[in-house]
Amino acid sequence: CQVMNYMVDAYYIAELLRKEDPEAFKLLCEVEVRFENNGGDGGSALVHVAPHFELEAGDSSGHTLRAVRFSSKSGQYAPPLGDEKMAAFYRARRRFSELAHDPKYVMSLQLKPGDLLMFDNQRLLHARSSIAPTDGERWVQGCYLDRDGLWLNYERWRRRAETTE
Repeated sequence: CQVMNYMVDAYYIAELLRKEDPEAFKLLCEVEVRFENNGGDGGSALVHVAPHFELEAGDSSGHTLRAVRFSSKSGQYAPPLGDEKMAAFYRARRRFSELAHDPKYVMSLQLKPGDLLMFDNQRLLHARSSIAPTDGERWVQGCYLDRDGLWLNYERWRRRAETTE
């Protein structure tokens, strides 16, 4: 199999953008876009409206990233904006994409049978090369964890531990 997998630390790229152009970073934190996913086969319909960059709630400094959402295949439809703001928003999004596609920030690897790759889907941007007809059969299994469920259980156990001390 000749398929290459590509990964980029979106938090790192977002921080580069923040340093380079704070206004662009701010726009990507504020403008909510519509993400859509049909499961690849049209068998489902997932829609989520959120900004590209989400900051940690309760962080009074407004500096801590909680999530980065960026996908070339899931819409990212922007709401109606004034001409200047729309142009600035798309300029910011293009610049983030340019940084994310810069080879010096991309990690490449080739998975072998039995390999496991685990990552935070709201931090790591990922893609793959095309699959050649000569690559043969390929089996990849995705597994998704619900972040809210993890935090709910963490908090539940933290409180239990607190009351037993």
